[in-house]
Amino acid sequence: MCEIPENLPTHERKLKEEKLEEEEDLVDKLINKSGCSNEHYLVQECMVEHQDWRKCQQALKTFQTCLNNANKNKK
Repeated sequence: MCEIPENLPTHERKLKEEKLEEEEDLVDKLINKSGCSNEHYLVQECMVEHQDWRKCQQALKTFQTCLNNANKNKK
């Protein structure tokens, strides 16, 4: 997540925070719509555990395969 500078006026901070929430919601919506939310969760879980994306290659590949299949089914 992006850091919002503390020195911004309150109204600007609030606008930036709302914008970030909207962007996050969009990503969540797209992942949920794809049907790959479980695979995405496994990638996140792996990243929290290992703190190194290179150790999460299998989870990433599984997530990518799921997204690719979801995109094929859309067409």
